[in-house]
Amino acid sequence: MKRLNPGLLVVLAAAAAVHFAVAALDFPTLARSFLYDDSFYDFQIARHIAHGEGPTFDGANLTNGFQPLYVAFLVPIYWVAGSSETIPIHAALALSALCTVLTTYLLYRILARRTSETAAIVAAGAWVFSSIVVRQTANGLETSVAVLMLAATVLFYLERIRPEPRVARRHLVYLGLLAAGCILARVDLGLFILAMCLDFLLVRRRNRAGHSWRGEMAITGLTCLLAYLPWMIYGVFAVGSPFPESGRATRFLSIAYGPAFQLASHGPNSTFVAEHFGRSMETLKVIPAVHPFFRGTTKLGERLHVARATETLTDAAGILLLVALAVWWWKRRRTVRGRECREFEFLLGFSAMMMVAYSTFIFGVFFFLRYYYPVYFISMIFIGLAVDDAIVYFQRRSVRTRSLALAGAGVYAVSILFMGYTSAFRAAPVYPFYDVSRWIKTHTDTSDTIGVFQSGTIGYLSGRRVIDLDGKVNREAFAALRSGTLSTYVRDAGIDLVMDRSDVIKLFLGTWSDAEKERMERVFTGGDYGVPGWIGFRISPPRVYDAAAPAGAAMRLGPDKAP
Repeated sequence: MKRLNPGLLVVLAAAAAVHFAVAALDFPTLARSFLYDDSFYDFQIARHIAHGEGPTFDGANLTNGFQPLYVAFLVPIYWVAGSSETIPIHAALALSALCTVLTTYLLYRILARRTSETAAIVAAGAWVFSSIVVRQTANGLETSVAVLMLAATVLFYLERIRPEPRVARRHLVYLGLLAAGCILARVDLGLFILAMCLDFLLVRRRNRAGHSWRGEMAITGLTCLLAYLPWMIYGVFAVGSPFPESGRATRFLSIAYGPAFQLASHGPNSTFVAEHFGRSMETLKVIPAVHPFFRGTTKLGERLHVARATETLTDAAGILLLVALAVWWWKRRRTVRGRECREFEFLLGFSAMMMVAYSTFIFGVFFFLRYYYPVYFISMIFIGLAVDDAIVYFQRRSVRTRSLALAGAGVYAVSILFMGYTSAFRAAPVYPFYDVSRWIKTHTDTSDTIGVFQSGTIGYLSGRRVIDLDGKVNREAFAALRSGTLSTYVRDAGIDLVMDRSDVIKLFLGTWSDAEKERMERVFTGGDYGVPGWIGFRISPPRVYDAAAPAGAAMRLGPDKAP
């Protein structure tokens, strides 16, 4: 077995230290700064499964609105942890940290096949210490597991499948299992499997493999289908569809929430799609290798009070950079060194399909940073190739030129490390859900049933029966949203209190009369989080609790205090 490069070992050890340290941060910090509300859907569902209650968020409605591979990893953690709320979450983040370290090693392996070890280590280090990776590793979702599956499949395909004139059957079976694992880890990785299959087909036709490719693809496809079939069957049984209900709800919500995310148009129409394409291109600015430039320029513009001009400048620079990279790749692929690297081009196809799908149909602009996480990983493969070319170029230059280039690389490395550090250990609160959950514990009865649109954290931490109203894990609520009968559903479901941001409640339940405002109560101002304040709306007769009184002591809130 080949010894690992000492430089790689240093990178992996340091990466493990950083990411496991983030996983061990105190829970309030994690909940306010790192964990997405959606991650608590997975935590709550895994907890219900571990307690023998099945895949449900609210204890009543079965759901397939989650990524099954990640939840399957969580279930034994909850089974061992018993009644603890926070230990399983720290364990889940430690699992994500481990996945990120393993992904970094696989990125090195993928690149080391076609580049120098130095270039592979540089790209791996830029990836694992970047701010986007630090943040997304600790988001509590399946993100790190999904990219690990992607990286493992890419490496296996390039080493054992693509170059072989005739592929061993066991390797075809392994590829089918990896493909199923990718889709079970995150359903949109089905686009990656499609891109890989198309690449395999083109390679076989170019090599004139005859009809053997059909049998090979049949073995892989059948293996993938058999591994994925139980989840499809469960989806039909649970929600009447083999596709995750969260996907349909996300698209609906993305269109509804458009104006809240500074989109000028209600979708879906051509303007809405164009705005999403624009946001898709903007999210490419957080690719680890270029993020320091764009972030640093933006910060400088803010300090000089020329933020708008700076944004225009960085947008133009981004377009020029994409054009330059396209020209570089076109020229490189025609060289002797570049021909072998054409094997990576199907990954560009997958990245393009992802961005087109999310810009034209699925939408979800507020989730683009994690939706495009696989794209950021793939970008680092090409960045690694560019770094290798740069190393070859500067090796032929004078000592002075090499010294200047090395100094510039050092400054850039420091900026990446500093941004990663601030993302990990200087994180400011951004999510109010933890504080809202604490408010609920103090100001509502244990018998209350609470309806919430952004319900993940609250359902997990509040100790109350929480009904999801945005439809991600509740098909009945989604049907009511689509048909405009949500108020009827709220009454029929026996919900006592509807809670969420004031603008969200107004969006889905309309404006309020003066009499209705008397049944409202402030929950959380939201001032520290930059979002509209949260309110509670009593469906049952007025029964509002004094903040200074112990839980369960009721008093009426007058209309002068209503929002």
